Amino acid sequence: MTSPLNTTVCPRCEESTVRVMTTSPVPGKWTMYVCDTCFYSYRSTENPATTDPAAFPKEWKVDPADIPGMLAMPPVPHRRG
Repeated sequence: MTSPLNTTVCPRCEESTVRVMTTSPVPGKWTMYVCDTCFYSYRSTENPATTDPAAFPKEWKVDPADIPGMLAMPPVPHRRG
């Protein structure tokens, strides 16, 4: 049995800040959601490991309290010789 699609709680940070980002140009095919807290996004056609907070991998979870201290972009290492 598959889990129902989650459209209210972010699978990654578990905040209730999910909103519709966009929809398919073909009506009813898919909807894309985005979390306004951690910026995680997912389509309605993805599997529960991507869309369901209970099935989302624990090692990829994000604590919303840690977000303000995270780098906006990871540093690029210096080019080797």
